Amino acid sequence: MPGKHKNRKSYADPSRPRGQRLTERERTEILTLYQRARWGKRQIARELRLPFSTVQRCITAGYITPPPKPQGRKPILTTLKRKRLIARATLNAFHRRLPYEAIAEIEGIQVCSRSLKAAFEKEQYHRRVAAEKPLLTERHKEDRLRWARLHEHWDEAMWKRVVWTDEASFATGGFGKVYVIRRAEEKYEDSCLIPKFRGYSSWMIHGSISGTQKGPLIIFEKEWGKIDSKVYCTYVLPSVHAFVRAVEQEVGLMRAILMEDNASQHTSRFTRAWHAYYGFIKMEWPANSPDLNPIENVWRLLKYRVRKRFPTTDMEVRQYIIEEWNKLTLEDFVKYIREMPARCKAVIAANGGHTKW
Repeated sequence: MPGKHKNRKSYADPSRPRGQRLTERERTEILTLYQRARWGKRQIARELRLPFSTVQRCITAGYITPPPKPQGRKPILTTLKRKRLIARATLNAFHRRLPYEAIAEIEGIQVCSRSLKAAFEKEQYHRRVAAEKPLLTERHKEDRLRWARLHEHWDEAMWKRVVWTDEASFATGGFGKVYVIRRAEEKYEDSCLIPKFRGYSSWMIHGSISGTQKGPLIIFEKEWGKIDSKVYCTYVLPSVHAFVRAVEQEVGLMRAILMEDNASQHTSRFTRAWHAYYGFIKMEWPANSPDLNPIENVWRLLKYRVRKRFPTTDMEVRQYIIEEWNKLTLEDFVKYIREMPARCKAVIAANGGHTKW
């Protein structure tokens, strides 16, 4: 009948917010009055000042406390299985390089690739490109640690005395990327790295910087032949010698300190005799430690700027190297020199191992 529901009396408390859910106490009262006291639904609604429809739904449901929501499907990979996968994947350098599927096969776990990826990500492990760092032996680590402890308390004036030098090559290709399974903070773990070995390509250059000024850029001409100590002493060291003397004028009475890595052209008897004749003060340098040489950051910056110009010929590469080196300002690299105390502390914290630089 059209008017039947329209004229039905409402028992609800007008001050009660519309749509408010029943409390556990209200559900208990409704069910107790209905099941034990045998009250009618309308009588209960009138007594408790609730909408009739609310009382009816509560009685139909037939429970005091709502049942817990049904849980989702159980995970295919339990916590125990995930831990097994992680333990296997991080066992050593060999296992870190294996794909997820190979790790699961070794552990006898059969699951799809998507579930494997999700399981590793749940433990914060991902397949990432392996960072490339020089290979460090225990002897290398000991030398790096000793060097860092010797220099960690140098102040800015001491670091300004150092003339940082290095060679760089502009590579024309690579051999693809290597992926490893690791956490973000494990980037420089030995098992997550691939050894980096020195190699030469189209153009080799030599540069030098200090905390007060930029040094000369020397490009090794191809007609010079192999870069040995004679080529180094003939074409590079005269310019470096002049730059060292210029730095000494900037730092006052203190002598400048020449930093060279342990490449053969820097450590040969011929080169050492040349240094002794001209009175250079050489910094003792730990092998395989480019992260301690701020000029490495300059090379990365220089390569980035040259690459942005998209050179298409060998001579364009040469031209852009010279132009971008000339554009470098003191602000471009002195910030890296100021990081030296932090670099020393990082090496100490890593017990002589790799750092983020």
